[in-house]
Amino acid sequence: MALVQSPKITESPQLCVSRQISACSICRGKKIKCDGLVPVCTPCQRARRDAECTNGSDRFAKGKERSYVTALETRLDRLEKDIARAKGLGAAHAAQNQSGSTIDGRISTTRSAKGQKKEESHVNELVSDFGFLSVNSTSRAFDGLAQDVFAQLILAPATLLDFPSTTVDVLPSRPTVTSLVQRYIDNDLALYPFLTEAKIFGSVEALYEGHAAPSDEWIVFFVLAIALASASTSADDGNYFEAVRYAGAALKHAKTVLLPGSLHAIQMVLLLAQYSIQDSHHFDSWYLVGAAARMMVDLGLHQDPPKSVKMNDTQLDLRRRIYYSVYSLDRLTSLSHRRTFSFTDDSTNVAMLKLSNLTLTDPLKSAHPTLELIRLRQLVSSPYQSLFESGPDCLQNPWPTICAAYQAIDEWCSSLHKTTIEESFKLSFQPEMLYLRTLLLSPFRLQRPLEDYGQLLILEHAVAYSQSLYTLTNDRVNKILCTSYDLSRTVFVAKRLLDIFETYADTCFSDASAQPPERISQSTNHTPLLPTRNGRERLQLGIETLRLLDKIVCVLGIKYGVPNSWRNMKPRFEKMEALLRARATTS
Repeated sequence: MALVQSPKITESPQLCVSRQISACSICRGKKIKCDGLVPVCTPCQRARRDAECTNGSDRFAKGKERSYVTALETRLDRLEKDIARAKGLGAAHAAQNQSGSTIDGRISTTRSAKGQKKEESHVNELVSDFGFLSVNSTSRAFDGLAQDVFAQLILAPATLLDFPSTTVDVLPSRPTVTSLVQRYIDNDLALYPFLTEAKIFGSVEALYEGHAAPSDEWIVFFVLAIALASASTSADDGNYFEAVRYAGAALKHAKTVLLPGSLHAIQMVLLLAQYSIQDSHHFDSWYLVGAAARMMVDLGLHQDPPKSVKMNDTQLDLRRRIYYSVYSLDRLTSLSHRRTFSFTDDSTNVAMLKLSNLTLTDPLKSAHPTLELIRLRQLVSSPYQSLFESGPDCLQNPWPTICAAYQAIDEWCSSLHKTTIEESFKLSFQPEMLYLRTLLLSPFRLQRPLEDYGQLLILEHAVAYSQSLYTLTNDRVNKILCTSYDLSRTVFVAKRLLDIFETYADTCFSDASAQPPERISQSTNHTPLLPTRNGRERLQLGIETLRLLDKIVCVLGIKYGVPNSWRNMKPRFEKMEALLRARATTS
């Protein structure tokens, strides 16, 4: 029976703790009993290690009591009612305006301004509460409520559009399923190896033999959904609708599968996060990747276990696979949306994955796409934090940080071309690399804008980015997969290009060659190089780049929906394209 809480308690749940939840790090490492005293436990006091004691109860206790979890349930109920109310208002509004039937149209018209504001307010409250409760993901003792609430706390903030109630009564033929599973393994698991091929095919076997557990159905259905969603070209084709059907069937097991306190639960959330990157209509991937990151940190996967802890190679490899999958997805998500990382590099200490464990089917390979992608995102992670989240020192002169990152990326590119990984992966990494270069040149808290040299570098990167991604979106040979993040990055690159054309047009289209600023030569030996072009060449490239960026957004927008930021920017975009064409005619 649910507990009834007063409004006052519901609005401000009590975070009381009646007993210790976890031993401190010192006692855990020594495997001795810890009494959990705050701020320093008794064993650490006796050993005079007060400064090293990180009290487990202080870290893991918040949200432990029944009253707190019940308060979260109350807030969740209120949020669901507000969402339903907002959708009702949106449906009435859509009927009056006779809007289209596409999913993008439904999303944009299902929320009135007032309803959206209220919904966002409650989502923020729920996410805040989830931040406290997720600290307890290492403990299964949620007074019998966690198994019902934990899945809702993960799904509610991330869900943008409700799934239809679907079932999979008849499984496809084995060859069809095998083909889709192999597509997932070749394209998705190859970059984020948090599952093993044996585990996936074992779940497929269990499903066909009729003794599948809920987790087996979750794995198989989401693997099929991801493969189908990645193969779709629009939100109205058969592949997409089949993907939604499988995802809806898998989500029926959410309360059974999404349980706190295990590596398995993180794997299940990561599958959901991978699907959300391909289906941005139904899920906000940022919340799901953040949830996986928080669960990963709470289980301590961001630190390799001490030598005193006995762990076989298989267990250790699984921990590292999950950690680096979460790390890579977290960096991808935060960098694509220009948001804060879920955890910093300084807080982690995990050995790199072994190539031999990733290339079991081809031991002669000298590289693996997982490792190359991790290295690229590691190279950018620290500079991004310095440029976008640091104090004033870096922002006074960002060039040392930018040039050091450029040098590291240049070396990574040179190394990538020499590896034996498939050409399709090499091609797919190029747009991300060019976007990251553009991002590093775009800190929004600079005390003064970058010199003309920096603006011309952004122009060159935007030109190369548009050419590279446009080629991929039209590649019918390698069939390289694009995601909703490619759309977000393209809109950002287009915005930066517009800003430069509007502010630095004379510099961009001048025949005078730009020289590296003194701040570069005084602080670093590595200078990013500009190709030699005259003003007319840049003008023609600028016109062509605007055209390609518009086409890329149109192609990806059919599948993922056109972002409002692009709709708002489109008049500026068209005006600038007309101005450049007029300038090219008169010059």
